[in-house]
Order: sequence, then C-alpha cells, then structure tokens
Amino acid sequence: MSRTFALAVLPPRDGDPGSRRADDSPEELLRRAETLGIPWRRLLLSEIDAEERLRRYLSDVQERFPLRAAAAILEFGALQSWRVRDRVQTLAGEARGDSLRAGRELRGFLRRFGGRPERDGAALAEHLAFAYARVLLLQRVCRAAARARGTLDERLAAVCAKARCCFEDAQWAIRQEDSPERAARLEAAVRRVREEGFLIPRAHNEARSLAELRRIVNASPKRRVAVAEAPRAARFHVSVPRRLQPSDAL
Repeated sequence: MSRTFALAVLPPRDGDPGSRRADDSPEELLRRAETLGIPWRRLLLSEIDAEERLRRYLSDVQERFPLRAAAAILEFGALQSWRVRDRVQTLAGEARGDSLRAGRELRGFLRRFGGRPERDGAALAEHLAFAYARVLLLQRVCRAAARARGTLDERLAAVCAKARCCFEDAQWAIRQEDSPERAARLEAAVRRVREEGFLIPRAHNEARSLAELRRIVNASPKRRVAVAEAPRAARFHVSVPRRLQPSDAL
C-alpha cells in the first residue's frame, strides 16, 4: 500500500486542511480547552519537554526516525510528543494495509515503550553509539553558532533553526563561541558528552578518542543490521541513551 493512501485513511491532524477549527485564534482554542477541562498547560509543557529531548539526542527530528528511538529517549512520555503520535498514526494506517515493516516497527515500539530491558552487551553497544551521535550533533551546533550573527536572541534562534537542536545546546555552543578560552569544537563536544555521563574511550587526544569510538560503533553487528534494514530516508543512527557504570574495558 502506498504511503499516500495510508495517510489518507487517518483523520486530519489539527491544523491540516479540512480541519474544522484550524482557523480559530489561539485565544479561542484555549477558551474551549478551559471549558472542556483539558489541562492544556500541562500538555503543552509536556510537548515542549519531549521536543527538547528529541532534539538533544536525534540527529534530525525532521527526518523519519525509528519509533524505538523515541521510546528509548522519552520512555513513558513517548506519546506526549506530537511527532511520535503522528508516526504511530501513519504506521497504523500502513499496518492495516498489510505492511509487514510498519507492523514490525509498531510492535517494537510497544515492547520498548513497555520498558523491556536490554542485555548488558546490547545496552553497552547502544550506549556507545548514542554517545557518538551526540558528539556529531554538538559539533554541528558549534558550526551553526560560529556562523550566527545579530543579538543573542537572534543568534539562539538561528542556531536552533539551522542545527535543529534544543535551546540548551544552542546556549552552550554560543557560550563556547564567545569564550576567550574557546576550545576546539571537537574537544568541546567530546568533553560535554563525557560530562553528560556517556562513556567515551580514552586516548592521547580527543580526536583519537572519537576515532576509537567511531570504530567501535561501526563494528557493532546490531548497527550493521539496522542500517541494512532501514528505509533510505531513515538511515541515520539513533539508539538508547543509557548511562552505564565505568568499565575497564574502555
């Protein structure tokens, strides 16, 4: 079944053409929500928190990311993200049209959403892969911060839009760029990821540490299988942000 047909069988999302209340003002929408007893403040804050977490760990939130990654990042709050809900609705439509791939992804999401534990080896491999993706993301944020111009607010907005990152990462990158003792972007990114609790192999310098981390990640059998099976639009790596105890193996 084509993706277009799968989307057509689902009800329109708020704001889509044909939605009855798409043209209502924000004030009118909030008034309706208050009247119906909808906790819109809590829901909106949850959406903001989910979006910031996704932007902190996914290389590009606008790409078609795997649902299992969202479940790993957001845990029980996965369904608080509009991006996740849209993906679930789309996959549900495709699965009803006998799409085996969509059905597998939905089942995997439910298993991960339910908190099914990983084996130690798989958890370590995914932890390292996520650390590597995080370093690459922070390097991209630093490059965007170096090119941003204008007031602080304008620079923050430009970095968030260009690098598709969360607000906290944009702030960090601009502070790094404005610091008189600015470190190299790679070194600053690796240091920040270590401070966040991720394990990165120690080497003579941070460039070699990142190279060793990349070698370990690329050698992971789980990564090779995931890349081979992923759709072309989704072939970027995301995995579980688990924080593990230090190991002498690294």
